[in-house]
Amino acid sequence: MNTIFALMRKELKSYFNSPIAFIVIAVFIILSTWIFFYYGDYAFFDRGVSDVRGLFQYSSIILLFFAPALSMRLIAEEKYNGTLELLVTMPIEDHEIIIGKYLSTLVVYAVMLLGLAVTPITVMSIGEPEIGVILTSYLGFFLLGATYFAIGIAASAFTKNQVVAFIVTFLLLGILYLIGGAVSSGPLAAIINTISIHGHFENFFKGIIDIRDIVYFISIIALSLYVASTALTSRKFLK
Repeated sequence: MNTIFALMRKELKSYFNSPIAFIVIAVFIILSTWIFFYYGDYAFFDRGVSDVRGLFQYSSIILLFFAPALSMRLIAEEKYNGTLELLVTMPIEDHEIIIGKYLSTLVVYAVMLLGLAVTPITVMSIGEPEIGVILTSYLGFFLLGATYFAIGIAASAFTKNQVVAFIVTFLLLGILYLIGGAVSSGPLAAIINTISIHGHFENFFKGIIDIRDIVYFISIIALSLYVASTALTSRKFLK
């Protein structure tokens, strides 16, 4: 575990030693908050309904762009700079490299969620939203982001080109997000809705915690991290 946390701290320094992480976090929070309060026909101040469901729904779409941007460099940059070769020669297992880097993205994501808390606090100061719904929404949104970043590190493990990692991650997330509305009835609809991300985080925003939704997110996270670790291991045998 010490190796994993040491690698996590190294990655966090890489994130926060440059202004990129601060800019990405600030833009995400400002954009999500502005859209929730002021954008379109469902703007909070126009609806006059004291809830924050729209905040997490809008933010889940915005995160489709920001999660690939934050995860694309994790392995791809190491490959491009040639530092991955040095890393794998150290007494570190491949899965420890993946987990350490993945945990660093979760810390960055936690900072984003803390910044986003300004909006629910504002809503609570001017209305009476259901606290339970806000808490379950936060849980669902955390699992959603954790899934996005896990898929992102898996895509990054297959290339040394960060742009390719971004595009592949964005396409995978977009497919998983949008596929839920592709078929509305019939046996195929049930299968597609089971695969779709959208259907699984909706319950959290209604204040419902369903164990099947939690299992879904954890399964995709575990599978993605396994794929990323396997990609690192397999490259040793392909030389």
